[in-house]
Amino acid sequence: MYKLAGLQLKVVNSRKRRVRTMERLSALKNQLIIIAAALGWAFIADPLISRLALAYAPAHRDLFRSLNYLIVILLVSLILYRRISRQATEVRQTRDDYRRLFDEVPVPMFIFDSRDFRFLAVNSAATVQYGYSQAEFLQLKITDIRPPEEVPAFLAAVGQVPDRYADAGRWLHRKKNGETFFVRIFSHHTVFEGLPAKQTLVIDIDQKVRTETALAEKSAELENMLDSITDGFYALNSRWEVTYINKAAEKTLCCTKGDILGKNLWDFFPNSRDGRFYAEYERAMNERISVQFEGYYAPLGVWGSMSVYPTKEGIAVYFVDITEQKKIQEKIYNDGQNLRAIINNTRDLIWSVDLQSRIITGNQAFWTRVKELTGKGEEEVSNADFVQERVAVFFESYERAFKGEAFSLVRQRELDGRQVFEELSFNPIRDIHQSVIGVNCFLRDITDAQQYLHQIEEQNKRLREIAWIQSHRVRAPVASILGLAQLCDPNDSPNAEIIPMLKKSAEDLDRVIMEITALTQDLDKPGSVSL
Repeated sequence: MYKLAGLQLKVVNSRKRRVRTMERLSALKNQLIIIAAALGWAFIADPLISRLALAYAPAHRDLFRSLNYLIVILLVSLILYRRISRQATEVRQTRDDYRRLFDEVPVPMFIFDSRDFRFLAVNSAATVQYGYSQAEFLQLKITDIRPPEEVPAFLAAVGQVPDRYADAGRWLHRKKNGETFFVRIFSHHTVFEGLPAKQTLVIDIDQKVRTETALAEKSAELENMLDSITDGFYALNSRWEVTYINKAAEKTLCCTKGDILGKNLWDFFPNSRDGRFYAEYERAMNERISVQFEGYYAPLGVWGSMSVYPTKEGIAVYFVDITEQKKIQEKIYNDGQNLRAIINNTRDLIWSVDLQSRIITGNQAFWTRVKELTGKGEEEVSNADFVQERVAVFFESYERAFKGEAFSLVRQRELDGRQVFEELSFNPIRDIHQSVIGVNCFLRDITDAQQYLHQIEEQNKRLREIAWIQSHRVRAPVASILGLAQLCDPNDSPNAEIIPMLKKSAEDLDRVIMEITALTQDLDKPGSVSL
């Protein structure tokens, strides 16, 4: 558009120069014609008239010579009249063409005096654009169509415009109704009606400027938006040069916009070529597809969840710093491995189920038992693979635990012809809101403990029988001895020394029997254990 405007201004000035050239050539032609006619008449007509005067009327020779001069004058006048008339018509047509070209150009044009800035001429497009009539325009100065704040800049710039075609740049003009609009000015020095002047062509770029301003505002808004998000974003052109980067990306990548903008990404981060980054970015760039992946940049110790999208200029990269998430995942994995090692270091069965009674996880002992019962492994087994009669007690217990109850029970069953005792524990699994989301289960074989306990109870039973015998059958004779010892008078007996000793031994035996009886009575108290 600007090139077209400049071309139009050049065409108008070319027409003006041609008019001036034609006028100068016409004047030169007229002079040459007069000289040629005079010389021709002098060498041809004048001698001829002189001979005729001598031959026919020598006395009227001066009359013939005067007639000769009159004919020369009439002839030259006729030639000059025809030439001047024809040239005037041509000049008038050229001037009309120039004026028509000036007036009918669909772009505002005007001519103003270079000295006092008065308008000397304006075209129709200018009157339409600015709202002034031609008569009103000719009463104004070029400064009157500018906002007051623009005038000082105009006065400073107008003296620097060269005396040739020039692009004067962008300015703000004002219409008759006070409305302002942006224009692009092209000017050329000229002479108008003998006055030094500037011929100016005006391009209305208001819509373009306002669109660019709105676009710049939107771009700034988008940039602010991208800078406000906590995730990283940057853009690359087809040469892998960084054209934009937001603050989150600066922080994560430990760089600034001033450092990285315009730089080749792979030169700035040379080690990034070694991972998945280069291959995935190149795939998005060449195949024009979106790619998502996770990558680790070792020099910065950063994990990123990358999303790469093709753009018109190259690619846009959106990434989330998942370094902390990866550390948490690693810790969870390590903790899980430690926990698995702990629960696998026992022969007890440990497992958990969800609210649909489906098995979530279990230790190695549990899956070994499952394999023995169903013939299927961890990835294949389902509740339907178990004998329902055998697992009924589990499903009933699950339902109790789903209601929030934690409890234990002992189950006795026959296995391979022998009695087996198992202790079962069920504990609800709760989420962060304390809602039950599953059940943790524990099964321990307590057959040996039960048998040992049974043996202890049998021993205790025999001990109690012994104690009963001691407290009743043994103590009765001891009591009789003590009674007889009381009846004996040591003074009348020949064995006076033996009777006190016998009494003391009977009392010692009685105390021992009472202690044994007391110990056997303790066997019946809760918590007592006997070996």
